Amino acid sequence: MSSELDLRINAEITESGPISFSRFMERALTEPSLGYYVTEQIRAGREGDFITAPELHSLLGSALARMATEVWRRVGEPARFRWVEYGAGSGALALALVAQLRRDKSPLIDALEIQPIDVNTFRSEELRNAITNQQQNGAPVLVGADAPPVAGMVVANEYLDALPFNIYVGRAAAAHGVSERCVGLAADGVTRVWVERDLDASEAQRVAEHFGAPLVEGQLAEACFAFDTWLREVTTRVTSGLVVVIDYGRDGVTLRDAASRMAGTALAYQGHRATTDLLSEPGERDLTAHVDLTALRKAAAAAGLQPVTSTSQAALLAGAGLDDEIDRLRRGPEATLEGAIALRSALAHLMNPRGMGGFAVELFALGTPEHKSRMADPTNPLPGAAAPIRPLV
Repeated sequence: MSSELDLRINAEITESGPISFSRFMERALTEPSLGYYVTEQIRAGREGDFITAPELHSLLGSALARMATEVWRRVGEPARFRWVEYGAGSGALALALVAQLRRDKSPLIDALEIQPIDVNTFRSEELRNAITNQQQNGAPVLVGADAPPVAGMVVANEYLDALPFNIYVGRAAAAHGVSERCVGLAADGVTRVWVERDLDASEAQRVAEHFGAPLVEGQLAEACFAFDTWLREVTTRVTSGLVVVIDYGRDGVTLRDAASRMAGTALAYQGHRATTDLLSEPGERDLTAHVDLTALRKAAAAAGLQPVTSTSQAALLAGAGLDDEIDRLRRGPEATLEGAIALRSALAHLMNPRGMGGFAVELFALGTPEHKSRMADPTNPLPGAAAPIRPLV
C-alpha cells in the first residue's frame, strides 16, 4: 500500500517529469509531518534505525567538553559562549557536554548557551525540557535559532552525510563524461525507477570540476552541493571559535576510486540494516552517503574558515585527556559493574578504526586572524586535535 508521501512524490514526478535524487531525498527526509526526520518516531539509538556515538556513550560529549573549554579560553573567555549543534535531536551530546563541564567545574558552564538546530520538533521539545531541568543550577541557557551570533563552537555530528545529494553516472558519450541519475516512474505510474538525464554543458562542467577526474563508464558517484550554503549559515551563528564536523567520509579521490567504489556510497538504513534500495518507503528509511572531505574543505576555505586539523574520532577521544573520566567510570564512587561493561563495549566501537573510530573529524577555526591562529597553533593543539591513537581500555 502506498503511503501519503509515496503519493505526493509520485504526483510531482507525474506532473513535472523525473526529479533529481536530491529532491527525492529532501522530501523523503524532511517533508512536513511525513519525512523521516520530522515524525515523532525515534530514529537514533538502539530502538531506532542507527546509533551514533552520543547514544552509545557519553564519552564523545566529555571529549568535546574539554575541547570547548579550551576554545572558550582562546577566544578570551567571553561572558557568552554558544554551543551550536546541528542535528541535535533530543540532546544526548549536549547533555553529556554539560555534565562533563560540571564534573570539571569548568567556568565555561556559567557562559554557556546551547543553540540546537534540528528539523524534528518532537526531539527539540525533549531537549528543551532536559535543558530546563538543568537550569536549576543556573546554567546553561537555551537560545533560539534566530539569536544574534556570539563566540562559540559549532558541532555537526553525523549531520552532513544526510544533506541532500545528487547522484551521477559515468557515460563516455555524455558531455564531460557524466549524466545525472534521476528518479522517474515505470510504465505502471506507481513504481519509482532510475532514469538518466543528460546535463547541459555548464551543469556537466560543474560536476566534472567537483569530481576532479572523470568517472568510468557506468560508475556511480554522489555530489552534495549544500556544503557552501551550510558553512555560510554557520558563520552567521558564531563570530569566532571552532567548527567541528564528525562523520563517515573520505577524500574525494578515494570516494570515487572505481576499483572500490563503482556503485558509489549511497545507502538507506532501516532497523540497523543497510540497503542499496534508495527509492522504497520514503519517510521510513534514512538516506545517506559518505561525506566528501575534499569538497568540505574547499567550501570551508570559500567561507573564510581556517583548517585546524583533520583527524579521526578515535584520535579525538585518545587525545582529549579523558583518562580521569575513564577511571571515574571504572573505579569511582558511582562506578557499577553494568557501567564498566557498557564503557568497555562503547570503547570497542568508538576506538575501532574500521568502525566509529575511523570516522573523520574536521576542525575549522573562524573569527579574527588572531583567534584563528590561536585555534590552529601547531605548538599548542586543542585537546583531541593532535594525538596518536592509543587504546582507552
